[in-house]
Amino acid sequence: MSFAKSTGESERYWEQYLTIVAATVGAFFLGIILGARLLSGIPKANYESLSTLILVINFLPYLLASIALILSARFTLKRPVLSLITSREKFDWKRFFFAFGLWFFMQTVFLFMAIGSGAPIVFNFSLVDFFFLLLVAITLVPIQTAFEEVFYRGVLFQWFTRSTGKAGIAVFLVAILFGLMHAGNKEIAVFGYGVLAYYIISGLFLGLLAHFDDGLELGIGYHFANNFFLIFIVTNTWQSFQTKALFIDYSSPDFGWEMWLPLAVLQPALLYTFYRIYRWKNPLKRILE
Repeated sequence: MSFAKSTGESERYWEQYLTIVAATVGAFFLGIILGARLLSGIPKANYESLSTLILVINFLPYLLASIALILSARFTLKRPVLSLITSREKFDWKRFFFAFGLWFFMQTVFLFMAIGSGAPIVFNFSLVDFFFLLLVAITLVPIQTAFEEVFYRGVLFQWFTRSTGKAGIAVFLVAILFGLMHAGNKEIAVFGYGVLAYYIISGLFLGLLAHFDDGLELGIGYHFANNFFLIFIVTNTWQSFQTKALFIDYSSPDFGWEMWLPLAVLQPALLYTFYRIYRWKNPLKRILE
C-alpha cells in the first residue's frame, strides 16, 4: 500500500484532516502560551544556568500537540494512527536506527574535522549538566522530531495527496509549509529570511524520503539524529535552542559551505544510499504520481 495514498478515509476526508490540523495547531499554541507564562517567572539572568529547564519548557508545545494529534487522528480518521506513520504493519525500528546512526556518524565526523581545522569549538563537560541534558534529549527530542514528521510528512502529506491527486505536489507544498514554520526561529534574526531555503530544501528531502520509502521511519531517525546532535553534542551562541552541550561552538554565524553541504551533497547522497539499500522502485517516476 502506498503511504501517500493511504486508504480508509470517507468522502468527508477534508473535514477529518481539518479537524486533526485544527486540534493539533490549537494544542501547539496552547503550549506556547503556557510555556511563555512559565518562562515569565524565570529571570533572564538565570536563563543560562537553567538552560535545561528552559529547553523542557520550550518542548511543551510539541508534547501537547502530539497528544492532540494522536487523539484527534484516532477518533476522526477511524483508522490506526500507525497509518499516519508507515505503510508497514509495524514501525520499522531497523530503518529508524540505521538512519539515526548514519546521520549521527556523519555529523560527528564533520565536528571533529572542524575542531581539527582550528575552529573555536570548546569541550564543555559537567557531570550534572550532562546527566540532565541527556535525560531530556532522549525523552523529549524524539517527541519533538516525531511530531514534526507525523504532522508534516504524515497528516499534511496524505491530506494534500488526497486533495491534489499528486504526491509530488504534496511533497513540495509540505516542504514550503515546513520551511515557513521555522520563520520564528532565532536563526532568522541572524541570517535573515533567506535561511528559510535551508528548511524548505530539508523538508523536500524528508518528504521525498517518506514518499519513496512509504513511511516515516527513515525521516524520524534522521531528524532525531540532527536535533539530538544540535542539542546534546554541540551548540552555539545563536541557534534556537541554547543548551549545555558537550561542545560549544564560538564561531561567528556564517551561512557558508558548511550550511549548504548537507543540502547540496549529503542529503542527495543519503537519498541514493537509501534507494540502493531498500531497493525503491522507480523513485523518479513516483515523484509524478
